[in-house]
Amino acid sequence: AKRREEEEQQRFAAEGEVRKQEEEERQRSAAEAEEAKKREEGEKQRLAVYEDARKRHEEEEVEEQRSAAEAKRREEEEKQRLAAEELARNIQDEEDDRQRSAAEAEEAKKREEEENQRLVAEEQARKMQDEVEDRQRSAAEAEEAKRREEEEEQRLAAEEDARKKEDEERSRSATESEEA
Repeated sequence: AKRREEEEQQRFAAEGEVRKQEEEERQRSAAEAEEAKKREEGEKQRLAVYEDARKRHEEEEVEEQRSAAEAKRREEEEKQRLAAEELARNIQDEEDDRQRSAAEAEEAKKREEEENQRLVAEEQARKMQDEVEDRQRSAAEAEEAKRREEEEEQRLAAEEDARKKEDEERSRSATESEEA
């Protein structure tokens, strides 16, 4: 009975040792599982942080590209606007030059016409003056010719009178001589 009791005790002790080892094994497994779970969680978090950083980096790159594209687009628009303004300015300058040239040509033409009219008027005035002077000279010459003609007629009349008187005087003298 004592031997059986000892065997029973040894069996209990052995079972207790086995249970103890099993419990320790279970706890170790649980601890390892917990550690593995923690490592997995840590890896997940690390991957999540990495993924988050990668996404942020991608988003930043996309934003940078979008900003660069927007800046380039604005720059192109500004270039086009400036080019359009320059073209409009050049067109306006050409139009202003054309209008100025046309105005200058019109002014020159007007001055030329006025000069021509002035010259024509001067020429007409000269002709009229010449005609007046010609008429006055002709009238004066005609007057002078008429005066000379009248003087000649008077001279001839006076000579005729003198001859008549001489003839009368001679006749009277001859008559008186004859009577005497």
